[in-house]
Amino acid sequence: MSPEAALERARRHCFSAGAGDSGEALCLANMSFGLAKIHDVQRQLGLPPDATFVGAPDATVTRNGPRWRQGFGYGGRIQWTGDLAVLDEKPNACGMLVGALPELVPEAEAREAARRVAREGLVLDGTPLDYDLHESNHFVDVLTVRESVRGTLPSSTLFVMHSSGHEHRGPGPRGPGLYYDESDELRRAARVPQTPWGTLTVLEGDAAWRWFEFVERVQAFNLARREAFARAIFGPFTVIANATHQGLLAPNDANIGCYVFEEDETDGTALYPLTLSPTLPAYLVKPRPNLSESVVESLGWAERARSLGVLHRVTGANLLPHGGGYTYPQFRGVGRVVQIGPDRRAFELEPTSGGEPILVEDVRALPFGYRGLELVDRTVALGLAEPVHTLDVRYVLSL
Repeated sequence: MSPEAALERARRHCFSAGAGDSGEALCLANMSFGLAKIHDVQRQLGLPPDATFVGAPDATVTRNGPRWRQGFGYGGRIQWTGDLAVLDEKPNACGMLVGALPELVPEAEAREAARRVAREGLVLDGTPLDYDLHESNHFVDVLTVRESVRGTLPSSTLFVMHSSGHEHRGPGPRGPGLYYDESDELRRAARVPQTPWGTLTVLEGDAAWRWFEFVERVQAFNLARREAFARAIFGPFTVIANATHQGLLAPNDANIGCYVFEEDETDGTALYPLTLSPTLPAYLVKPRPNLSESVVESLGWAERARSLGVLHRVTGANLLPHGGGYTYPQFRGVGRVVQIGPDRRAFELEPTSGGEPILVEDVRALPFGYRGLELVDRTVALGLAEPVHTLDVRYVLSL
């Protein structure tokens, strides 16, 4: 199979329930290269080339440069056959904690507590914690309940914390590290096969499963890590939700920028946060089993997924958006992708105002915005979840 045909085959393995904007278009254009690489490595190992991407409504670009260059987008579930771990996806156990507070903490008091924590530091299970609540797109929002359509919460005052941490990107007492470019031990264990589109860094067999077990330990650590920071800043609280949206469910099953839930979480007790921007409401949503067969049919995916033998991954993906996701309203979409060299590609973007398309290699340099309430509408329309609590942002905690 020619590289062009293989890349087209990878495109056919992308199924995105996204917003239909330039952010989703960039995600899919780049994900095709990541899937094509996995397919090629699967072929080299004698496995069926069947890696898939199922995108959530917030599918978009990733701000992590190495992850993007290796051909991976953000906001979806990536699965494939084989005891094979793909390190280039760079799961870091990022997630969100939602807690209910006994009362509204004054903004000045919370900010001073955050400064104290950043200055004095915290230690969890013998590991010093890096304060990361102010960097990149991490945040702490304090909110109050505007409306509840089902169920009650322990309090009308909540917070949402979005964080990951740097503690396990390199080697440490819990394992070899999450990021191969920060761990000699991980690089030594990995293999770096060549593909027509560049390299992929992988672990195979027992090594893949041992690394996955390490990732599971980090994911559990980061759940406790978020709670430790919250207690240090706010004092006592009740956990409403604490979930990873950038991790692994198995060595060959990654949720990169979306929540994935179990069927038993649809009984009405589980809630997940959906945050958009400080000027828009946030939501706690109840997950529904998804994607349903009828939705997959309505999206026009069923025949393609069935012919590729991956319908079982598309139906029942059980994913949720983790936020609004980046969008680029100055562009209509992606016209074509120009491969410059191994792991280098430029995207031809079509301006919404007309004029000549432009080629962009580093999408992180583009001005971006965040999607708004249309993301909530899309989530509801696809039957992914039901918003049950609407929240207003009272303040954003920053240093």
